[in-house]
Amino acid sequence: MILPTPATLYACAASALLAAALASGGTYKVMDWHEQAHNTARLKAEQAAEAAAQSDARQQRKFADKAAGDHAAQLAILNTQLGDARAHIATLSNRRCLSARTVGLLNNIAPSPPRLGVRAPASGFAGAPPTPAADPLDDAGAPYASERDTAGAIAQCKAGYAELAGQLNAILDIEDAREK
Repeated sequence: MILPTPATLYACAASALLAAALASGGTYKVMDWHEQAHNTARLKAEQAAEAAAQSDARQQRKFADKAAGDHAAQLAILNTQLGDARAHIATLSNRRCLSARTVGLLNNIAPSPPRLGVRAPASGFAGAPPTPAADPLDDAGAPYASERDTAGAIAQCKAGYAELAGQLNAILDIEDAREK
């Protein structure tokens, strides 16, 4: 049997060490490439998520702006209609339309508590008439509602209802868009 010489052993050992170093370096390089690919994929995913979030926010702002614009347009139409109604109401007669008893009855439907600070407009009643009519047939000196008063109250009520309904629908539309 032939024994290898020390120089041959050293050469084989050096070759093995060189092969191990190259393999280690190659493994490190492959792991580095894999990590870079993983980081690139993660960065692209984060950028896509951020772009989607920004797009969603832009769409929600655009929808809210459109809803606000539509609501403002509806209010402008409503104000024009209310102005036209008031102009027509001014031409109505001042004759009695509702008796004092009826006015008192209507004014007392769900009165506002005084602590809320709700005040009647200068042209309207703040509540029940100061002295209710003693006899419904004899209310000559008691407050009454004229055609103008009645038409004005109805117009104001309808305008307030339409405004509130528009605001509520705008809020509901925004909430529906937010849930989608």
